[in-house]
Amino acid sequence: MARPNPANTEKPTQADVVIVGNGALGLFLAEELMERQAGAVVVVGPSDRAAGASKAAGAMLGCFGEVTADSLRTHASRTRFEIGLRAHDRWPDVLNRLEEYSSTGFPLQVATESHVVLNAIGADLDSINFDAMIKALDEYGKPWAEIDPKQIPGFKPRTDARALRAIHVPGEGAVDARGVLAALEARLDDLGTTRIDQSVRRLIRDGDAVTGVELNDGHIIEAGSVVVAVGARSEALVRTVADDLELIPMIAGLGFAMIAQRTGGEPFRSVVRTPNRGFACGLHVVPAGPGREYLGATNRLVDDVSSVTWVGDARYLAQYAMQQLDEQIARHEVVGWLSGNRPVTFDGFPMIGWLPISGLYLMTGTYRDGFHCAPLLATHVANELQGQPGDIDSMFNPVRRPIEIRTVEESVEDYVIHSMASWFETGAEAAPQMTTTQLEAYYRARAREAFEQLGTDYALGPDVLWYVEGSLVGARRIARYLNRLRDSATTTSLTSVGGGIGDSR
Repeated sequence: MARPNPANTEKPTQADVVIVGNGALGLFLAEELMERQAGAVVVVGPSDRAAGASKAAGAMLGCFGEVTADSLRTHASRTRFEIGLRAHDRWPDVLNRLEEYSSTGFPLQVATESHVVLNAIGADLDSINFDAMIKALDEYGKPWAEIDPKQIPGFKPRTDARALRAIHVPGEGAVDARGVLAALEARLDDLGTTRIDQSVRRLIRDGDAVTGVELNDGHIIEAGSVVVAVGARSEALVRTVADDLELIPMIAGLGFAMIAQRTGGEPFRSVVRTPNRGFACGLHVVPAGPGREYLGATNRLVDDVSSVTWVGDARYLAQYAMQQLDEQIARHEVVGWLSGNRPVTFDGFPMIGWLPISGLYLMTGTYRDGFHCAPLLATHVANELQGQPGDIDSMFNPVRRPIEIRTVEESVEDYVIHSMASWFETGAEAAPQMTTTQLEAYYRARAREAFEQLGTDYALGPDVLWYVEGSLVGARRIARYLNRLRDSATTTSLTSVGGGIGDSR
C-alpha cells in the first residue's frame, strides 16, 4: 500500500475550485480536477459525513439490478439509465488506482456478481420489475442466466419466503463504500488536495457571481468556482445566495442499513437482492469484508435531513432479512448501524449543471445512483468547469421544467401498485372479507384526492406522491412550487422536455 502524504488541512483564503461536499460525488470530482492539474482544489465536508448518503451506501454496482418498468420507457429515463451503464465500465480502472490506497485489509470490490430473487412476499410490482430487468438485459446484450435459487451461496430463507425464481447477473457486484471513500481521501492527500473538516455555513455572492464560501467557524475562502455537492442539503445551501431561484425541489430520502457479523452458516459471496419494491429499492445483502454482511432495503421521504432512524424501519429490515435472505441472520451480531439521506428531486432526475449565477455549479439529485455514477459524473463536471463539452445530456440542468414521464392516471396507478407492494411486504392485514380489489380502490381514491388537493396535472412519481399524501409540510411545499411553476411567466422560457424526450402525455 502506498503511503500518502499527510492531509493538507490548513484553511486557505483562496482556491480555484471549492467543492462543498465530501461524499462520492465531491471526492471523485476533486480527484479528476487534481489529475488535470486544474489548480488549487479545496474539498469542504465534515469527516463523519453525518446524514450523508455515501457513507451509508451499499455501493452495489448494479445497473440492471435497479431496473424497473419505468427505466427504459421514455427517452429521459433511458438517458438516465445509460449514465449508470457507462459509469459501470469505469469502475475496474477506479479500483485499480485506488487499491494501493486502501487500508481495509481486504479488496475494495467485495462482490463481483449479483443474484436477483423473486419471491411471493411482495405484490405484482416484484414480478413487473423482475421481468423488466430481464428484458433490459436482453435489449443491451448483457449476460444473465436463470438458476435454481437453492444454488445461491448463503441464500437460506424461511420456507414461507422461499424464492420462486432467481437470475444470476455476472459483473454486477459491489464495492466497500466506506473503504472507497477512505482510499479516495488518501489519494487526494497524496495529490495535494486541501480537505477541510467543516461544513459551509453559506455561499458568498458579489453581484451576479458567487465568489466563495463561509465555513461554520466564519473563515472565508474565495474561489473561482464553487461546486455544491452536499446531497440532500444542496438546495438549502444554494438558497443562501439565490432564494428566488426556481430550482427543482429536493427531498431527503432517509435510508437505514446495518452491518452484521456472521456467527454461523454459509456466508454470502455475491450481492443477493430482490427487484426494486414499493417506494424503495429491493431488500439486499452485500458482502462487507471477512465475516461481515451489509443489509439494506429502506427508503422514506422526509421533511428534513436527519440521521434518526425509525424503529419501524429497523424492525422491517431485521425481520425481512432473516425471513427472506437467511434464517441465520437472526443470530448474527450487529456491529454497525448506518443511516443516510439520498438526494431525491421532485421529478426523480439529477440536477447537474451551471446555475444562472456566475461561478456556481450544482451536482446532486442522483437518488440511489450517486456512488455508482460518481466516476463518470466527475469527468462530466470537470469538463464543464473547464469550458469543455460535457458527457451527459443537458436535460438534467438544475433550472428546468420538471421532466414528465407519465400521465396523471399512470401516476395514480403507479401509486396503487407501490402501495399494494408495500402493504404485503410489511405484513399488513385487513379484515378477512376485504379483497385485494377493495384495497386497490382505497389507494386509488387516496391518490386521486391528493391530486385534487394539489390542483395539478403534473404526474408525480409514486414515492413523491406517497410523501405528499402523507406529509402536510411536504404537500404545502410541493403545492407552492407547482403554483409558482404554473403562474410564473418565466417558466415559459425554460427548456421543456416534451415532444418525445420525457413527456408521455
